Amino acid sequence: MGCFVIGLTGQTGAGKSTVSRVLADCGIPVVDCDRLAREAVKPGSECLLQLVRAFGRKILKPDGSLDRAGMAAMAFPDPEKLAVLNRITHKAILQLLKNRLKELEAAGQSLVVVDAPTLFESGADRLCGAVVSVTAPEAFRLERILARDHLEPEAAKRRMDAQKEEAYYTERSDYILVNDGSVKDLEEKARQLARHLQEKAGG
Repeated sequence: MGCFVIGLTGQTGAGKSTVSRVLADCGIPVVDCDRLAREAVKPGSECLLQLVRAFGRKILKPDGSLDRAGMAAMAFPDPEKLAVLNRITHKAILQLLKNRLKELEAAGQSLVVVDAPTLFESGADRLCGAVVSVTAPEAFRLERILARDHLEPEAAKRRMDAQKEEAYYTERSDYILVNDGSVKDLEEKARQLARHLQEKAGG
């Protein structure tokens, strides 16, 4: 039997990282697509060369690495630039993800979680047998983002507004974890989900 791949996503500030941590603690391997995204744009990579061709050398730090904050500040407010950024990076990240999933399957893993904020936008959901989305009320998410990223409220709101509506996630998901209580509540929901997925995967 092959590897059962679960996609994990959700809006920024909803608590996805908490769910990801609990699933990992329950013994399920988690592939962090944010980490793959950093690997995709490392100096000398084809992906970074394409970004420089598209946006210019101003996106680089003096040491030749990508200025991620500068890149985000340039692309996020501009839908056309964001589309170019996503087209270049998603392709590279997907290839790294496919390679990682092959390695895990070859190692005998029966269940793997792919933690990806842009699971649907990147097409990574097509590699998954089921999808979990974490959602939370807007005021709750705003509070979390302000505390986590030390942003001004306006900047946090802009980041939230740049994302899809909650329905975009819920309509495309097999499992929905609503984070509307304490961290402990969410952790318990994640543990229950882990048990269910492990049973389903035969692990």
